[in-house]
Amino acid sequence: MRTYKLAIILLIAILTITGPAFAQFGAPGRIVSSKMYLSVDKIKAGSEFQLAVVGTIKKGYHIGAHDKAALYPAKLTLSAPAGIKFDQPVYPKAIRKSFAGEKLPVYEGKFVIKVNGHASKSIKPGTAVITSTLNTQACKNDQCFPPEVSKAKITAKIVKSGEKAKPVNPTIFASSDGDEAGTLAGRLAGASLLSRLVMLYFFGLLLAFTPCVYPMIPVTVGYFSGQGKSGTGARQVAGLAAVYVLGLALTYSILGAVAASTGGVFGAAMQSPLVVIGIALVLVVLSLSMFGLYELQPPAFILRKSSGRGGVLGALIMGLVFGVVAAPCVGPPILGLLLYVAKIGSPVMGFFLFFTLSLGLGTPLFLLAAFSAKMPVPGMWMVAVKKLAGFLLLGAAAYFMSTVSPENTGRYLVPLVLLAAGVYMGIFENSIKSSRVVASIARVGCAVAVVLAVSMVMPHHAKLEWQPYTPKAVASAAASGKPVMIDFTAKWCIDCRQLEKGPFSDPRVADAAKDFIKLRMDGTDSRAPSVIAAGKRYQVNGYPTVIFIDKSGHEIRSLRIAGLVNSKEMIRRIKAVQ
Repeated sequence: MRTYKLAIILLIAILTITGPAFAQFGAPGRIVSSKMYLSVDKIKAGSEFQLAVVGTIKKGYHIGAHDKAALYPAKLTLSAPAGIKFDQPVYPKAIRKSFAGEKLPVYEGKFVIKVNGHASKSIKPGTAVITSTLNTQACKNDQCFPPEVSKAKITAKIVKSGEKAKPVNPTIFASSDGDEAGTLAGRLAGASLLSRLVMLYFFGLLLAFTPCVYPMIPVTVGYFSGQGKSGTGARQVAGLAAVYVLGLALTYSILGAVAASTGGVFGAAMQSPLVVIGIALVLVVLSLSMFGLYELQPPAFILRKSSGRGGVLGALIMGLVFGVVAAPCVGPPILGLLLYVAKIGSPVMGFFLFFTLSLGLGTPLFLLAAFSAKMPVPGMWMVAVKKLAGFLLLGAAAYFMSTVSPENTGRYLVPLVLLAAGVYMGIFENSIKSSRVVASIARVGCAVAVVLAVSMVMPHHAKLEWQPYTPKAVASAAASGKPVMIDFTAKWCIDCRQLEKGPFSDPRVADAAKDFIKLRMDGTDSRAPSVIAAGKRYQVNGYPTVIFIDKSGHEIRSLRIAGLVNSKEMIRRIKAVQ
């Protein structure tokens, strides 16, 4: 009886102490769940792979992110049988939310944690069970709940080193927190299908204002204004304009399907020196037509079929031709998208995504074509526009050629074109002098162009100091316990120049990377044995590529950069290695 009374007293004491806490927690049940994914269908002996843990948080709740400022940081631990080792997890970027007047780092909805894995050469074929333990604490508004643990497991098939392994789960491993964060491809991979289509449409809309589009403006106006004058009604002209855009969309949709079928080879080919020189030559040819050396017109058989059913065929072929004409300028900006659809590997999805992009690209041309019959008769204003477009095309050609020219001469090509444009348009071009207002605006613009040209040739020095890449340098860094950053670049690589002028010249990036061994692999000569060996070793498909190696000598694949990123994103990845 005495023992029973003591038990009752003890129970009351426990409830008295913990009762308010349980009342506060409200017992919401499990808030965070997790699931594991592998980047390959089989793990080969002696290979590297990636593992992702996808966490899902109940709607209306949030958890503390993996951040020093979090009150209870999320933490992932992995366990695997002998022969499989993992690097430190790479957590997603936190979002900051205000609670009780203080901004705290949290995760909401779904989040992805990636880990780079290594299988030893001696691991035996069979199966391996990998287990993850995700420790988190959830809150709802200002009310927090007890920490909880979410466990998940996955069974991996282990095969010999000689067997083939296919990549799987491309969407997860190409997400915005992975190797394409901060780029168009990364944003697409991390979004829903509807969001992807909206983003691609507006991206295509921006591409409509690239230099290679300008030569088609007078052609479009001339062709569709002729349709209006031939007696074709407004609705019929709008229909032909829609067919015109359809032809354009078919060109780029086929491009997307080919990219998805050929993989990274297509994207790498677009960056080869021969392709870059070819693009520059096309731009020069197009620019000469803008200066009146010859007229760029639709083929004669199209002009002959400029009405009725023939007009539909003509408009379709016009769109197909325009797609080819604009490809030199449009191709490089969409390299990230090409690599993304190559990762997906679905020609149908590649076709669909590029079709949406083409609709955005074609929207301004559709409006121009549909209303061209009502536009004023081309006059002196069109002469000025054409010559300005000619200089823009020459500038684009100079930009491409600067990437394959010696640095001591290549850096002067774009400023030289800009200077010539400013002097010619401001002094010698009579078409802009017909109006005092236009002439005044033109003089100001030309003066700005001259000043900008002079400023571009001022000395420019990168802040980061690089050493030539060698396997021995990487091994030496691992032996001394230092992280490594390797920049795969080439003189003919356009985006590489942008990285050099941007993040790599930013003192903040230099300060963040001061403890890194910074190595540079110059891939200008793509046939050099050292370039081929380095590309195979790190599976580099195109330039620029920046990879990060931790202090133990293993690459953190999820932090890899493929393409352009800004300084903020570069610093985030550098800090994630440390």
